[in-house]
Amino acid sequence: MDVKKIGAFCGAALLGLVMIVVVIIGPATENPDCVPGGGRVGSVAPAGSLVKPTKSSETTDTSGFGARWGTQHQGIDRAGPVGTPIYAFTDGRVVAAGPAAGFGNWIILDHQIDGKVYSTVYGHMFDDGVLVKVGDQVSAGQEIGKIGNAGESTGAHLHFEVWDGGRLPDGAGTAVDPAPWVDKAAEPGAAAPAPAPGQEPAPSNPAEPGTGGLNSSQLALAKQAVAVGESIGVPDQGIVVALATMSQESTYRMLASSNVPESLQYPHDGVGSDHLSVNQYQQQVTIWGTAEELMNPVTANVKFYDALLKVSGWQSMPVTVAAQTVQGSAHPEAYADDEPLARQLAAQFKGAGKDLTPQELADIAKVGVATAVVDGGVGVCTPGVSNSGGPQFKPGGPFGANVIAAASRWIGTTYAWGGGDQNGPTKGISDGGGAGDANGDPNKVGFDCSGLTLYAVFQASGGQILLPHFTGSHGNPGQLYDARGQDIPFDQKQPGDLIYFGAGGDTHHVGIYYGNENGQDMLLNAPQSGQTVSIMPLSGWAGEDMYVKRFG
Repeated sequence: MDVKKIGAFCGAALLGLVMIVVVIIGPATENPDCVPGGGRVGSVAPAGSLVKPTKSSETTDTSGFGARWGTQHQGIDRAGPVGTPIYAFTDGRVVAAGPAAGFGNWIILDHQIDGKVYSTVYGHMFDDGVLVKVGDQVSAGQEIGKIGNAGESTGAHLHFEVWDGGRLPDGAGTAVDPAPWVDKAAEPGAAAPAPAPGQEPAPSNPAEPGTGGLNSSQLALAKQAVAVGESIGVPDQGIVVALATMSQESTYRMLASSNVPESLQYPHDGVGSDHLSVNQYQQQVTIWGTAEELMNPVTANVKFYDALLKVSGWQSMPVTVAAQTVQGSAHPEAYADDEPLARQLAAQFKGAGKDLTPQELADIAKVGVATAVVDGGVGVCTPGVSNSGGPQFKPGGPFGANVIAAASRWIGTTYAWGGGDQNGPTKGISDGGGAGDANGDPNKVGFDCSGLTLYAVFQASGGQILLPHFTGSHGNPGQLYDARGQDIPFDQKQPGDLIYFGAGGDTHHVGIYYGNENGQDMLLNAPQSGQTVSIMPLSGWAGEDMYVKRFG
């Protein structure tokens, strides 16, 4: 039997996806007359326009949206001869192109319309009827495929869907009736296509050029992941793993869940329905934390990094394997396609840790991380909750290693005179017209030298030792003369010991002895106004008296 001659109707309900692919939103191509994969097409529409997916003169509407044959028909059918052109409904990016259960082959485009994510789905093409590939950016009215009769189909036709909130990942959005949209759209090649019902012709939150097709809100979420990772000392490879995971799980969107009503109370970019999964990583409530915790994008980042750092050998794993180990996805292969964009974004936003807001810093301090690199090894530090509500590093490794681990979280953080307490960076204060004021420290959030050391010792001691916010002098004992510390001869210093600098027992600076690298003693410290928390050669303080103190 030649099924191509039978009337065109869609088959049974979708049976599931054969593959899950990257979901990235993109703008129109710079040269709208060229298909990204090659050949030329006819006229395309202005940016932001809507164009019917097939020419009305070449196809017939045969089945509408809604209940049909005991199931839900999630689109409309436009019947026509095999090979009839299929056109992009509006500007977008290809996020799926190829085999899919029930469809034979499908194409999915993601779009930004008035700052919101929509997807259009085109189904039942034969293998040679798919003219685009994942990652291509297309323009409204561009030919992307040809009508076929593959999959669960009883005749040659295009099955066309519109999804509010996105089609991928599964559960991200909701299928809506495409008919009102198609009715308003122009015929392919028409001069003045119409905008979407109730929408402006051009998206208000368009993708930005050179950024993988992501819009400003998606880029902000990606940048935040880089910043949080840097602030807690996650290696570059770990940040790439996080970005690839976000790309696959949510397309860099903060998603609430219809199955977690509480999540809808928090800011979000869309609503999914995949079990109890929420946020940019699709972390499940009750497994990863509360809805309140997980709908905070900063906390979600820290929790992801915490889980990644606990994976033995993660740094030697391929990105897709490391991501899968953390996520436990049903589609472990899916993360591979996300790695190139993740690496691009990691490089683009490198150094973003210095831009964290006071609230973001406070949110980070509430969570803590599992491990931190210490002198070429790993310091044993586990998150907990101290009486102050901040993180603590519980006993389980050398105290000095935990001091270094706590302070290392903030490498790259801005120096702020008077800044820092036991919970993390704070806003600086005036130094009475000195270098701090000249550098704007009262308007910065960060640490000064003694603020960093009091924070590190407090965390390493599990909240038991809160040092004064002063280095120490004969007139003000400060940290140097605190009885809870032990005076150590300079030649017996160990990593994690505090070193105070000055003359005659009066000091003006303090740092943490980091260890010896390539024959040089190194100091982890908040050096001075205009600089950041850094690891520097101890020789930079040559000529000063040095006093070593060991706490814990």
